[in-house]
Amino acid sequence: MSAVWLPMCGQSWFGAAAGFVGMWAAMMVPMMLPLAVPPLRRYRAALAGTGRRRASLLTAAAALAWAAAWAASGLPLFAAGAAVAQTLLAMPALARIMPVMAAAAGVAGAVWHVAAWRRRAAHPLPAVTGPSACAKALLLGARLGGHCVRRCAGLTVALLAAGFMERGTMVCAVVVVALESVRLRER
Repeated sequence: MSAVWLPMCGQSWFGAAAGFVGMWAAMMVPMMLPLAVPPLRRYRAALAGTGRRRASLLTAAAALAWAAAWAASGLPLFAAGAAVAQTLLAMPALARIMPVMAAAAGVAGAVWHVAAWRRRAAHPLPAVTGPSACAKALLLGARLGGHCVRRCAGLTVALLAAGFMERGTMVCAVVVVALESVRLRER
């Protein structure tokens, strides 16, 4: 069991959650960014007639909302991880079989993610003009981020089960994301 799910000595649960969400965002946003690039490029291309500066700002707003969706996904993960950690501390017998359960969850998550590759559709783009273009860009980014979080749920489960702070696990996840990014660009 990793200590990342529990507050450090003298730290509040709120502080532990904030630290986890910050670490989660710093790790997942760069790792998953290759998956966001193709739809964000298409969005920027759709904004071509609005002016270069405006297109850049709206695309940046969409990217920021996408990153916020990934950061926000860390909070329920921390809550679940903290609950599991507390349960394992209270039930040592369950803690002894945790490696087997983690391995099963990791394999199931990886299989789920790879099986979902065939079902992944291109992201539809909303209308890009009008007075509320910034709100539309933020909404697009949030929807894109939510879609990415849901579609990468299997990979996230596998990453968490294998130990998301371990270098080998991170390398495997980055390779999977890079392969998927290449596949998305081919569409």
